[in-house]
Amino acid sequence: MATETIISFQEVSKIYNEKTVVEQVSLAIQKGEFITILGTSGSGKTTILKMMNRLIEPTSGKILFEGEELSQLDAVSLRRRVGYVVQQIGLFPHMTIGENIATVPKLLKWNQAEINARVKELMNLIQLPYEEYSNRYPKELSGGQQQRVGVARALAANPDVVLFDEPFGAIDAITRSSLQEELRNIHRQLGDKTFIFITHDIYEAFRLGSRVLIMDEGKICQFDSPEQIIQSPQGAFVANLIETVKEQEKIWRTYA
Repeated sequence: MATETIISFQEVSKIYNEKTVVEQVSLAIQKGEFITILGTSGSGKTTILKMMNRLIEPTSGKILFEGEELSQLDAVSLRRRVGYVVQQIGLFPHMTIGENIATVPKLLKWNQAEINARVKELMNLIQLPYEEYSNRYPKELSGGQQQRVGVARALAANPDVVLFDEPFGAIDAITRSSLQEELRNIHRQLGDKTFIFITHDIYEAFRLGSRVLIMDEGKICQFDSPEQIIQSPQGAFVANLIETVKEQEKIWRTYA
């Protein structure tokens, strides 16, 4: 089966005040993948993500988006082609749920019939029925429901790529598990969308990712399927990560 590279990094580095936060990173992400980026605080994972939509510019190296050099693309136009979901959600409190989801299509000057159809489609996709929820305001929803709306808003203009910056980090464990399963289902239903998801939670990374990018101190430690990482961890950092998970599982089995 042929693959199509949608984002590639070629020896990309980022330096802040003489501190290298991303060092000589090269990678290729294929269309339709669900990539999770796993690392501790300061590992460079957020910098990698934000370079993909030009919220951060690399110090050196080249990033390609759908075959075009990212630095040559208009930043505002690019961000309308790349969905973005953050932990803080950032819904507009004075706008209804339907209006929040319609934000980018309105900026792109879609006609009202197209906007209404897209909002209805996405609200059904995130399991918040249009008739019941479209005229509600964010304060009337739970944290988990608000995060679903954030996902729908990121998908509204039908982007090829959606970036997720630790979106479930502030949500309780039970709701988080439910949202993870829903996000997997959404990705499967959409078929050709590329999801790139940052987390510091190894269970979340391995549950969601078709491939997992593990970072430490600005470098890629391993970029493989979850199965391959567990079976053949590369380097001490990844091996210790896997060993920690195995020890935690032993504790759970002891008290189960």
